[in-house]
Amino acid sequence: MYTPCIAVRMSFESLRYDRRPLRRFLLLALPLLILTMALFQFAMEMLGLQVDPSELGAGIALPGYVSLATWALEALGLAALFLLVHGRGWGWTSGLLTGWIAWVFRGPLLVVAVAGLAGLSPRPWWLLALSWWVLYSLCGLVLSGVAAGVGLGVESLPPAQERINHLEQE
Repeated sequence: MYTPCIAVRMSFESLRYDRRPLRRFLLLALPLLILTMALFQFAMEMLGLQVDPSELGAGIALPGYVSLATWALEALGLAALFLLVHGRGWGWTSGLLTGWIAWVFRGPLLVVAVAGLAGLSPRPWWLLALSWWVLYSLCGLVLSGVAAGVGLGVESLPPAQERINHLEQE
C-alpha cells in the first residue's frame, strides 16, 4: 500500500497527548509554576538579591494583581512550550530546554531591547537576566517533574492502529 506522507504522519503522531494526563498536567503545572515564581521572588527579596528598581530606570511599582497576571501568563506560555518540546521524548532534558528557550526571550533579548534602546545601564539588567535564568531552569524542572508524575508522554497507539501499521509495513 502506498503511503505518501508516512514521515509527516509519524511526526504529527509524536505530538499527541492523551487527554486525561494532559488535563492533570495543566491543572498541576500552572499553579505550581505560579507558586515557583512567587517563591523565587520572595527568596530574592529576603536574601537581598533583588535588583534595586531605581537602577533599572523604573518609575513605579506594579500592583500585586499585575504581577500575578504576569506569572499566570508566563506559566501558560511555559506549559505550552514544554508540551511542544516534551513531545519529542527527551524526558527531564525537555524541561531544562523549555526553560532555557523561554529565558532567551526574557533574558538577553530583553536586556538588548530595553537597556540598549533606552540608553540605560545594562549591568542591573544583566543581573536580572541571570536570576531569570535560574528561575526558568527551576520552572523547567518543575514541568518535567509534573509531567513524570502524571504520566504525560506519547501514548501507545490503540490496538487497531497498531495492526494497520503492521500491515502497512509488510
